[in-house]
Amino acid sequence: MELPGQEESVRRALRKASSGARLSRKQIEPLAQRGLVEMVRDEPRARLRTPEVEIAEAVPGSTPPLRAPRQAEVLAWLLARGGPVPVEELLAAFPKARAQLRALAARRLVKLGKVAAGPLRVEDAPWGSQRHDPNPAQAAALAEIVEAIDGGGFAPFLLHGVTGSGKTWVYLEAIAHARSKGLGALALVPEIALTPQLAGRFRARFGDDVAVLHSGLSERERLAEWRRVREGRAGIVVGARSAVWAPVLRLGIGVVDEEHEPSYKQEERLRYHARDLLLVRAQKAGAVAVLGSATPSLETLWRAQQGKLPTLSLPDRVDARPLPALTVLRRTAAAELFTPPLAEALRETLARGEQAILFLNRRGYTRTLLCERCGSAAGCPNCSAALVLHRAARERLRCHLCGHEEPPRRACAACGWEKLAGVSGGTERVEEELRALLPAARVARLDRDAAGAPGQAAAILARFARRELDLLVGTQMVAKGHDFPGVTLVGVLDADGPLHLPDFRAAERCVQLLTQVAGRAGRGLLPGRVLVQAFRPQAVSLDYAAFSRDEMQRRAALRFPPFARLAAVRVQGNSEPRVRAAAERLAALARRLLARGERADVLGPAPAPIARVRGKHRYQLLLRAEDHGPLLRLGRRLLEEHQDRGVEVAVDVDPVAML
Repeated sequence: MELPGQEESVRRALRKASSGARLSRKQIEPLAQRGLVEMVRDEPRARLRTPEVEIAEAVPGSTPPLRAPRQAEVLAWLLARGGPVPVEELLAAFPKARAQLRALAARRLVKLGKVAAGPLRVEDAPWGSQRHDPNPAQAAALAEIVEAIDGGGFAPFLLHGVTGSGKTWVYLEAIAHARSKGLGALALVPEIALTPQLAGRFRARFGDDVAVLHSGLSERERLAEWRRVREGRAGIVVGARSAVWAPVLRLGIGVVDEEHEPSYKQEERLRYHARDLLLVRAQKAGAVAVLGSATPSLETLWRAQQGKLPTLSLPDRVDARPLPALTVLRRTAAAELFTPPLAEALRETLARGEQAILFLNRRGYTRTLLCERCGSAAGCPNCSAALVLHRAARERLRCHLCGHEEPPRRACAACGWEKLAGVSGGTERVEEELRALLPAARVARLDRDAAGAPGQAAAILARFARRELDLLVGTQMVAKGHDFPGVTLVGVLDADGPLHLPDFRAAERCVQLLTQVAGRAGRGLLPGRVLVQAFRPQAVSLDYAAFSRDEMQRRAALRFPPFARLAAVRVQGNSEPRVRAAAERLAALARRLLARGERADVLGPAPAPIARVRGKHRYQLLLRAEDHGPLLRLGRRLLEEHQDRGVEVAVDVDPVAML
């Protein structure tokens, strides 16, 4: 075949090149279109260096400098550790200690260096492998799972156990059995902050057979772990939501710890629920899937009650330890962070040398600034949300939705009044007032702000586990999955706050979160106490069995999940009239399609509860059906028919949040 001159030269270059030629896509495409050249995408192999960790180690016998108290404090901490310590962990304990560290190194009191991170970076903390003699319920649950692994084929289970009942022991033993048969394992946790603790227990048991995958690792670290899994050098993967995609060889068992957590849902771009995806993977691989929780989602609980998900029950704590005693305290003033009984309980706990956790699911210093004359709040210019006052690093007003920041306002933007008052304290204020209430206490805060840098959350938790801290204050990052034997007191500062959210799952989430945080108390040899502060004590419940029965009846009457499936059609754009019009057109189209025989109904449209985010106005409508088939068909048609390019439309099947 005769070809034009330029195409012929391209073909000759390709023929001559033993390993390809450096040619542009524009040069090659004409040949590919004629069928003379096949274009194959070749993924480049990334150059990978061994990750390194910066370490600091006190020179044995060093004397702290008398005239530099900050240096002396850092050196004393390093001497107490008695060996090399990751610098990121030291900086988590002393956030501004880099200068002191350099000064100590210059004085030759501290040695600085770097070491290879190894295949898995797990904090050096006393997590342990939790090997002990099982109680009858644990043994029975394990026996069922082992039988399913030996039998082959897909076998899902709900492992329903109270907090502290030893679910992790069951996971470890079941995975050990799967590995003995040459099968791979995948264990998911809902928060990155929980990964080091669970990974530490797995690593203590299985060594380098464990790979860790989550978005908190650097790209280089994730790639190194991914390759170890893909090449069969690690047969167990522990990680957060995205670890569900890990290329585990011969998957034999998958575990979803705290399966009820909404953080398993990826809500942007590629939407998926890691719990449901793991079930699909297990089904295709003929593997066992274990969903563990003390407070299962109502969808999972309903499947279990319908006989579609065998339930393995762990009704008691390990070693017959009692559940913590619960007291609900009435909170009468918004400015009062600690009621007198809670303040006294904190003093008593510290006097006995025990530890406490204080939970408030609101970060920042105060929720917002209100004008004392007209009541206007300091609002975000981009979102339908108030700006939150932060003071920890520098005093700023921040939007937790879009990230907008500005200096604190000195006068009301609406009326000019110069008296602005903070409303509803956050974790920063709790930390500040705790230090004033208990000056001798060693206090740390764990929230998204305190754990901003990679490794900081793990470092704070490791210090708490080593009893280097007395009090841990935080958001839901302190509430889930942690096992600290020294904690005998848990204080919940604002228990009924989450109930006011405009989401039909708000009550379910509130009870689940309270149950989880309460479960951090009394997990060691000493009994635990939980003090719950609320403005409406009658609205607070930690009896999940009773709550779930009542909530199931309410959901059935409303035809909401688990008694129906939902799809949220979210519409957003810069122009509110265009967004509203687009939402109305989509709702009308959906109703016309339903008139042709689809068994579903349409709710809305209406402005989203948070009507504006990042400058975009938001509307939503809900599609409801008995199963997901009509929702998928309707959602696909709505996306196909939408024409306004100035308005974005997304369809979220089985949404976990309605805000």
